[in-house]
Amino acid sequence: MTVAPEQTAQDPFWFRECFVMPMPIGRKAINLRELVETLRVVDEWVPYYHLFQYRLSLTYPGVEYPNEFAFWAATALQDNQLAEKLSSFDPFDFANMSQVREALIDILDSYLWDLTYIPWARPGFEFDFCEASTAVIRSKIVAHTLPEFCQALQQVGLDSIYFHFFEARWRLGVREVDDFSFWIEYNFNCPEAVKQIRDIDLYFYSLREIRDELLKIIDQYLGDHCDQAG
Repeated sequence: MTVAPEQTAQDPFWFRECFVMPMPIGRKAINLRELVETLRVVDEWVPYYHLFQYRLSLTYPGVEYPNEFAFWAATALQDNQLAEKLSSFDPFDFANMSQVREALIDILDSYLWDLTYIPWARPGFEFDFCEASTAVIRSKIVAHTLPEFCQALQQVGLDSIYFHFFEARWRLGVREVDDFSFWIEYNFNCPEAVKQIRDIDLYFYSLREIRDELLKIIDQYLGDHCDQAG
């Protein structure tokens, strides 16, 4: 089913901008055991930063390492096997951050149990635990139709994609629902597009890849009226 390009939403979509300001909490881990022990006691916002908000870091390495724990295991500990285990860990499989933290600790505990020695990071490569403050503001970009929505997706920064599609899954309290699909579901008769958007494997895609997938999906239901940027 296609959607008429001129069909107007009952409620326009206002895009938000999101700024994440990381703050070290004064705790570091120099080896894998220290990483586990610190994870047991820090506030849940600390692993939240390293699993999710880290994607907005200027030094984020890309989709190969979807969280900072995996990146540290590969680069600081030189342990590709552990990095692979941590990369395949999907926090969206769990209902809340308490469960996410416990699952992450279980992975690390099980890995430590089978080791004959504890991996250490070189001086200067310690894991620096952080939490972050987030500032959200409404941008001047608004969409009333799906073609306008496509154009806006190409204009907004990756921080906006993160806020509406990635962070929204925790903010709304429903792991399958994001701001984009929610808006389309309640303003347009397009259930197939909604399902496809919610089926995007967002944790293992980069933010740029998520944007590209969104544009491709919506374009299918607009009859090529969604003019994608290169």
